[in-house]
Amino acid sequence: MKTKDLNQIMSVLYLGLGYGFVYLWSSWTSEWRLTLFTAAYAIAVLGYCYGSGRKPARESWFWLTVLFAIAIPMNFYLTFGILQILALMMAAAYWTESVGGSLLDHGKTSHFIAFDLWNVFVQVPFRNFSAQILVWFSEKENEQEEGTEQKKMKMSGVMAVVCGLVLVIPVLCMILPLLSRADAGFARATEEITEYLQWHLATVLMRLLFAIPVSLYLFGLVYGSIYKVHTDDIKVEQLRKMSVQVKRLPQVTVCTVLLVICGVYGFFMGIQGNYLFSAIAGRLPETFTYAEYARRGFFELCQIGIWTLGILFLANMFAGQTAKALKCCNILLAGETLLLLITAASKMFLYIRSYGLTINRILPMVFMIWMGMVLISFVLRQRKRFPMVRICVLAGAVLFCMLCVLPVQHLTELYNTWARMRGLIP
Repeated sequence: MKTKDLNQIMSVLYLGLGYGFVYLWSSWTSEWRLTLFTAAYAIAVLGYCYGSGRKPARESWFWLTVLFAIAIPMNFYLTFGILQILALMMAAAYWTESVGGSLLDHGKTSHFIAFDLWNVFVQVPFRNFSAQILVWFSEKENEQEEGTEQKKMKMSGVMAVVCGLVLVIPVLCMILPLLSRADAGFARATEEITEYLQWHLATVLMRLLFAIPVSLYLFGLVYGSIYKVHTDDIKVEQLRKMSVQVKRLPQVTVCTVLLVICGVYGFFMGIQGNYLFSAIAGRLPETFTYAEYARRGFFELCQIGIWTLGILFLANMFAGQTAKALKCCNILLAGETLLLLITAASKMFLYIRSYGLTINRILPMVFMIWMGMVLISFVLRQRKRFPMVRICVLAGAVLFCMLCVLPVQHLTELYNTWARMRGLIP
């Protein structure tokens, strides 16, 4: 199949996908239809890729697995509600760009992931926003008129049919009522069609109105990813040069900042040592209930972990050089933060041991496990360089997929029943 014909067919198909996407969110359909739409979307992207004579990048199969690991369980249960749906959309968009090998670091997930996400959600789809409209037309070249070569635009056959079907709708709305009044038999035959049009045409037209920009966005993403159009506007070489140019802060300044933060963390743990670490020993402080003890400071400690990861990232990005002193400060701050996370996790374990499991308790626990993995990887990277960001992102995707695939709600109920029978929880 010629590239022009393939693009035109896919442009029409993506109109259907855009309408299906709008239909999902405007008809309050069940979750299995979202799973079905995901499968149709994946088939369309893979068909476009193979039809254009390209093979999906190797890493795209991992993200396709992630996509279906999130989508397929929705056919049976929706564990995390809107969070799972947002993760599904993000995985679908990121997978689409990875199919064409358009991720910045040779088609692989890397420490440029922030720029990859910018490309996925903003740069590629919006820079190619008009691609779907452009492929509806074909260029007629090599025409000579008055000694000059001119290019004329003509509508493709497929889009000519589609436009004809759209234009005939208002004509039928005028003709059918007249024919119905002219003949009673025809009126009876068209009564059901007329009622359907009266009740549903406005809804369909409204959905089409929103489906068009959605279709343009989705087609722009897949078109740009497969044909690598505007995917390399952000140059990896420029990013690397920029990362060298921003290293302006003296090492002493950066180490001073990190040591002050380490001192504050150390002072905090020293003052609150008995209170903080009693959970690790399995003891409940006096004047506290299990619920109060678990909730007090739990989310604050998690936020401290997130802020510390950002501080470590910025410190090492702007530090003029990475010497032994800076590495020691990195290890010290990461170690103290890891200790705070262990304390928060111990408090939650103590709460779970007393009151049982819920999804809202499992989710932050898994998140803390992932943050602990990031901090440990950061400490190990001070001795040996390895693709830490890539490993942590892939590990986070696997952990979230496990939460989606496993029947978490059912498992929590089984555990709580078993714990009640044993007298472990009330």
